Amino acid sequence: YGHAAPSTDGGKVFCMLYALLGIPLTLVMFQSVGERINTFVRYLLHRLKKCLGMRRTEVSMVNMVTIGFISCMSTLCVGALAFSHFEGWSFFHAYYYCFITLTTIGFGDYVALQNEHALQTKPEYVAFSFIYILTGLAVIGAFLNLAVLRFMTMNAEDEKRDAEQRALLAHNGQAGGHIHCSV
Repeated sequence: YGHAAPSTDGGKVFCMLYALLGIPLTLVMFQSVGERINTFVRYLLHRLKKCLGMRRTEVSMVNMVTIGFISCMSTLCVGALAFSHFEGWSFFHAYYYCFITLTTIGFGDYVALQNEHALQTKPEYVAFSFIYILTGLAVIGAFLNLAVLRFMTMNAEDEKRDAEQRALLAHNGQAGGHIHCSV
């Protein structure tokens, strides 16, 4: 947020080159972590359904998206409670900070660990902030992974249905059939 920045031209060049490699690798890493979290949650949900004696133990995309959404909201609320306590922010402003931070927007209008020399005097709070942000990024990444997967699945289903309709229309056209529509 502007508190630490390279001051030399060489440092600025290094920072840009590092970002060209680091940003894509970070995205791939969080995507991979998100996939693993989703696989683990799917396994746990399947086991839970089995233990509850449910007939249908397969885990649907709706189940996964619901769990992902609840996980995201819970993560944001836990962070908001903690940061509102430690920073003296309102719950809303702390929630806003968590959302902006974990979605990597990062405006810098709210910055944790800036009061009372917290970086030097509150190592537990620093550790919590670090772990919270890394965990939150993974949870948000897992949910976004699900959302993108769901979108791609819906798009693939739409394309498949369109292709089937085109094939049916082409087949009916070749066979000399007529399409009758009833209203």
